Amino acid sequence: MLKQFQSVRFDDDNKKLDILMGTIGEVSYEAIEKAAVLNEEASFHGKSIPFSHQVLGGTTFLSGALEPRFYVGIKITLKDGSIRAIYISKIKTGFNTDLYHKDTQEAKEIQKMIQKRISASN
Repeated sequence: MLKQFQSVRFDDDNKKLDILMGTIGEVSYEAIEKAAVLNEEASFHGKSIPFSHQVLGGTTFLSGALEPRFYVGIKITLKDGSIRAIYISKIKTGFNTDLYHKDTQEAKEIQKMIQKRISASN
């Protein structure tokens, strides 16, 4: 069975996912230790280890000009300690925007699907 999003495709027949946006490539369900929905600071996007520069939610900013810009994604930690990234956001966003809410909702749905598959493969 294949389930596809813009950023990732789940191949349950072969027990792997294909990352289409992020660290492109295949990842076996068995190799995944955990998956977390995170926000990567826009100025470091594609320039450092995925999600090594995170923007945390829940912070109040005084002005929209000071509000951080970021990409919503999923950090996948493999059992060997390496990191893979699935980026949901195609463009940088900010907190409490329609795009942020849409991307976060999709990221949470994908994360649940990953968790379900790695639980079944252990």
